Amino acid sequence: MFKNIGDIKREVAVLDLGTDTVCAAIVRNEQKEHTDTTLGIGNGLRVLGVGYQLSKGMKYGTITDLEDLEESMIGAIASAEEEAQKSIKSVFVALPPWALMSHAVEASMDIGQLPVDEVHLTSLMNFDTSKYIDKNREVIHIFPVSYSVDEISGIKDPIGMVGGKLSTIFHVITAPTSFLTNIANCLNRNNIEISGFITSTYASVLSVALNEEIASGATFVDIGGSTTSIACMHDGVLLYLGTIPVGSQSITNDIAMVLRTTKSSAERLKILYGVSGSSADEEPILVSRIDEYGEEHVQNISKGMLDSIISARLEEILDKVQDHILNCGADRILYQRIVITGGGSRLSGLSEFIRSKKYFSDLSVRLGKPIGVVGSHDFVKSPSFASPAGAAIYCLDEFSGKNLQNDKKSLWQRLMVWIKRGV
Repeated sequence: MFKNIGDIKREVAVLDLGTDTVCAAIVRNEQKEHTDTTLGIGNGLRVLGVGYQLSKGMKYGTITDLEDLEESMIGAIASAEEEAQKSIKSVFVALPPWALMSHAVEASMDIGQLPVDEVHLTSLMNFDTSKYIDKNREVIHIFPVSYSVDEISGIKDPIGMVGGKLSTIFHVITAPTSFLTNIANCLNRNNIEISGFITSTYASVLSVALNEEIASGATFVDIGGSTTSIACMHDGVLLYLGTIPVGSQSITNDIAMVLRTTKSSAERLKILYGVSGSSADEEPILVSRIDEYGEEHVQNISKGMLDSIISARLEEILDKVQDHILNCGADRILYQRIVITGGGSRLSGLSEFIRSKKYFSDLSVRLGKPIGVVGSHDFVKSPSFASPAGAAIYCLDEFSGKNLQNDKKSLWQRLMVWIKRGV
């Protein structure tokens, strides 16, 4: 009989609803006091069991078949349970970017010329979201971006400041109530409860970010199968969340269409050869081809031809990402560092391609994967596992002040409390 993970302290189950893959994982926090947390906040996470299925029943931002979706979720959960030999009774769900919407909301309160304290901040946090958010949407996160005391704006930490009026600009992230209800119904039918939600893009940030990037500011680009999402972090707060409706699966589709091969063969070619930006490479590659009669043949193409197919779509994705970053309206200082993660970032030669094409100008660009996460599969250390790993970090409350700058510790601790209230 499997053990119930709910009976074991510091173990959680997470379910990541990716646009192309549904992933479930059972994770234990093994962080010790002496663990080095200077690099990232995921150190000490051990994946006990992981399972994944093709994402079925969701397409173009909506649920198309509830039974197929349920099959994908329960199949992934069952695989994770089997490997960990534990029974999942509740999961923390990472939501796909297409289901989410960002809102900028300002709330204020009179403080009667008293010093701002924790009670004021808590009261301000509990503003009536129904005044600003559509009744058919549910709040997933509330991030306090900045404060104003009377006429003084742009304040990061107002504690102790005296004034008559305290105001806050919040970044609020919501999801459709119907979507959340359908997910819950699918899981409840299988005796599994939902313990909370997180946005998958924010989860990816938590697992791949260096502490310096969380505090000083960075832009995170998560290249998924069907979408590419963009998140901007600064001072420990998620300031911006955006999504582009194109991802690495488009590269696979292009290869399959142009070379008239199967999608599985196209995916293998994409991962195996990657991109170099050189269409002059004459190295031969054998590719299976499906003719007009459905029969399979072997064809010989040049590596340069494959590279030109991959490069064309990759340039489109990076062009859209670069334009989106430059036009989203935030201060450029937030983009001094770009971190690219997600399954699409596994493409061999991506870093060199970005540098050769001079994307993101003179900004620092690196590829991100889960930091300090261990398990029996190499998969849990790959960018494809960034979102499930981050959901576990969030659920286990690893994102706390002790991992950020010491001189602002109290503020970071409050931030985490406030963010949790948005779940």
